[in-house]
Amino acid sequence: MFLGKSEKAVSGSAENCIVPESDKLKSLLYILTGTLFVLVLLDKSIGNKNTSSPGQESPSFFSRFNTIGKTNPLSPSSSENKGKQTHEQVMDQAEDEILTELMQNGEGSSEEVSSDSNDPEEMFIPIVEMPKPEMASGPSPKVRLDHSPGEIKLYFLKFYGRGNKVHSRLVQLKRKFDQGDKILFIMKELTKGPSPDEKTQGVLNALPNKMEYSKEYSVENGILKLYLGPDFEAGAGPELLKDRVDQICYSILENSELRGIRLFINGKQVRSLGGVGLPIPEVLTKNPRKIATL
Repeated sequence: MFLGKSEKAVSGSAENCIVPESDKLKSLLYILTGTLFVLVLLDKSIGNKNTSSPGQESPSFFSRFNTIGKTNPLSPSSSENKGKQTHEQVMDQAEDEILTELMQNGEGSSEEVSSDSNDPEEMFIPIVEMPKPEMASGPSPKVRLDHSPGEIKLYFLKFYGRGNKVHSRLVQLKRKFDQGDKILFIMKELTKGPSPDEKTQGVLNALPNKMEYSKEYSVENGILKLYLGPDFEAGAGPELLKDRVDQICYSILENSELRGIRLFINGKQVRSLGGVGLPIPEVLTKNPRKIATL
């Protein structure tokens, strides 16, 4: 009987000693708050004692630690900041430097473009208007191709600008045409591409190296029917396809009295090009573009 009572007394006292979880959290919060308060007082006392001059504030206790956020970031050019930046800060700094360089060296206006030593003098070539339907269906004056010897203007590609301002332009080059068929001569020269000397000046060819084309072209009502192989639209995105079309249109229409070109691939007239399905008009003409000359 005596042992049983003592055991109950001991168990009862043990139950009374158990502290609820909420009281533990409160006690921990009080301790942390008190510790923080002491540190703040210590920081102020150290800052007041170490003030070197009346107008200069010494670094506080907390400023010696790396804090989270950008409340007081170091300047990107300071030596103390180097080696301590995060990956995000490094990327932001690099992006700012690139944007600053583009603003200084990039194309700010049309006047700066024309005065750039790497950007030759530009000229605008007038746009050839699309033939009206009634003109194509009704009687039309016959266009006779002129195959007399002379100078041929060919159009290739060159890139200008820097960074995200890089853009392509057609470059006008000249070839001497002695005899033969002028249309076939133009297609042959376009397929050959620029000369080695022209390549050193940055001239490129958007057309495929082994582009197939038929020598059996025809002209109806001033519209040239041009037959190309499947390589013309292979392996090219929308921008490159536009450059290819413009190279052919400018080179042929600039050297003849033709009013437009109907494009055929594998014997069928096309209204879209490539896997992206770039839509093209039924009759191709010269798109408005700035032309560079070497």
